[in-house]
Amino acid sequence: MILLVLAFFTGLDLSFVSVETPPENVNILALWGFALLELVKITAFVYGLYVLRKLIRSFFGNKLFTRFQIASLNLSGRLICLSMFLEAISEFLKKIIIENRIGLFFGMEFSFSSFWIILAFGIFLVFLSKVFENARTLQKENELTV
Repeated sequence: MILLVLAFFTGLDLSFVSVETPPENVNILALWGFALLELVKITAFVYGLYVLRKLIRSFFGNKLFTRFQIASLNLSGRLICLSMFLEAISEFLKKIIIENRIGLFFGMEFSFSSFWIILAFGIFLVFLSKVFENARTLQKENELTV
């Protein structure tokens, strides 16, 4: 998206990108709000993946159940869940703003990029952070008794 804005201001040829103009009766402020919601959604998802990447790198340090790992699991899970909730809101608002109709779809897609699969992955990461937290307390108690 940033690349498109830079290309617009520098005058680069963007003939390979198809941009549809919004319908005439759409509120421009609503479109900007929708674009901002999409930007927040993408930012939350990408930052959640970045935190997950840092977490995986911390596992190579041969230390488990650190505060960093617990916090990273919790944060990345919450960010991925937030991103999926914003995705649902975004789809709902897109139908209202652009298509001028209201509709809800609770169907199940059978792919790894499905809303429900990614949401379950985020909830699993939050749950795993709680398991790591309990394991940390058990590890500390075990070190004290030995």
